[in-house]
Amino acid sequence: MAPSQLEIKIRSLQRLLKEEKYYQQELKDQKNHVDEMKADDSVDPYDLKKQVEVLQDTERLLPALYEKIGQFKEDLARFVETYNGTEDLKAVDTTLKEAGDLLSKSS
Repeated sequence: MAPSQLEIKIRSLQRLLKEEKYYQQELKDQKNHVDEMKADDSVDPYDLKKQVEVLQDTERLLPALYEKIGQFKEDLARFVETYNGTEDLKAVDTTLKEAGDLLSKSS
């Protein structure tokens, strides 16, 4: 059986929330890596520069991801307002709360 529109919308938002956690972990790991490289005098300046660029790329990506999470959250909330199906809405409430908490922290 194919997933319903509700399931698709929930899973899409959950995927973005999971993706944000991965990017936050990558950002943390990359910051640690850059700090270690800065502390090491034998590191090639070019290598350090490239790692700083990787760090900056990850930092630039996050605001767009938060915007997308906000859009998907609003879309799911609007969909649920007019939803007449029989599916359990616990996952909706949990996912919307998690997205709301994340967005309020990132502001």
